[in-house]
Amino acid sequence: MQKILVYVSLVAATLAGAAQQMSRAEDWPMWRGPRGDGISDDPGVPTRWTSTENIVWKVALPGQGLSSPIVSADAVFVTCVVPETQSRHLLRVEKSSGNIVWNTLVHTGPIENQHKFNTSASSTPACDGQRVYCTFVDDEKLVAAAVDFQGAILWKKTPGAYFSKHGFAASPIVCEEGIVVNGQQDGSAFVVMLDRYDGHEIWRYKPETDLRSFSTPLLTSEGGTRQLILSGAKQTIGLNPQNGTLLWFAEGPTEKVVCSPSVGHGQVFAFGGSPDTRAFSLKLGGRGDITQSHVVWTRERGMPYVPTPLLYGDYLHIVDDAGIYTCMEPKSGKVLKNLRKGGNTYSSPIGIDNKLYSFDDTGKCTVFENNADYSVLAVNELDEPVQTTPAVADGCLFVRGEKHLWCIGKRP
Repeated sequence: MQKILVYVSLVAATLAGAAQQMSRAEDWPMWRGPRGDGISDDPGVPTRWTSTENIVWKVALPGQGLSSPIVSADAVFVTCVVPETQSRHLLRVEKSSGNIVWNTLVHTGPIENQHKFNTSASSTPACDGQRVYCTFVDDEKLVAAAVDFQGAILWKKTPGAYFSKHGFAASPIVCEEGIVVNGQQDGSAFVVMLDRYDGHEIWRYKPETDLRSFSTPLLTSEGGTRQLILSGAKQTIGLNPQNGTLLWFAEGPTEKVVCSPSVGHGQVFAFGGSPDTRAFSLKLGGRGDITQSHVVWTRERGMPYVPTPLLYGDYLHIVDDAGIYTCMEPKSGKVLKNLRKGGNTYSSPIGIDNKLYSFDDTGKCTVFENNADYSVLAVNELDEPVQTTPAVADGCLFVRGEKHLWCIGKRP
């Protein structure tokens, strides 16, 4: 009997260890992670590093881009553009070594109109564990493609024409049996779901306004109902992810949006940056026009255009484009802390193990605690500009710099 109890205890311990290992090995398969909230519970990511210390590897990227890396199993995926050849690429990098496993040419076409700080590879890919989905535009159209883990293009579709004065940047997300692509633009705007397996169109939503906005949608659930939330083009909206029908909308927060929305505490938090920076919170649960009935709070000062804020538990952490940090109470909109954190910032802060990691454009990363006190734990220099958002997996931080992809972690 005693031997049986010991055996059972060993099995339980083994399963518990395996479960803990699985929880630590969570993938980061799309923009802002598996839930789109920018949060990881991984306890192994270091808080301190330099350009030579706690660097597992760094690899030179064969092209430009402002897309962020994603991680699935033993692979890191990132997109690049080579302006000289007008070619857009998807790369697979080995997670353990940094070796480039393959470099697939996905699309070639004339470079589109774009903002001076944008690139033709600013859309972060998404992955479902079997296929990687990436989106690019040229001077005429938007292109979506699925690539397998061996680098072969499985399908490639053109969901519509595309024109924007500032180029393209919205990232696809995996949603139900498809991927959702935000095609809001100065031309004929659309939001579309494409089937993950063959790329055929499942549904299409026509926004009320034809205007560029680069926000990435967020899939969430409210009252047992799945909904897809998108900020941009003068409205924040909730769509039915199964058929693309409009569930609710609110005017604002501004005309054009880059930030992705956040959801928590029964509220949606949306941020817009043009022509003015402005944010608002909406109470979930409405139907139809909720502009007058469901706005909880609004704020204009210190709000971002490009960096997406981080809702982390009871705190809403905001870093604007100029490096001003604001901590808010999400339910009420009360400002708890406001100060200058650093310099210009395009990267969005992420949360890891109850800590925040926030990169300035220079590559300086400030690590601070998830509270209202701005308790700084470390300030790290990477010695390379960073305008992208890191990915997290297996105790490592994967960072795309101006010229390199970095793996920050503790060496075995």
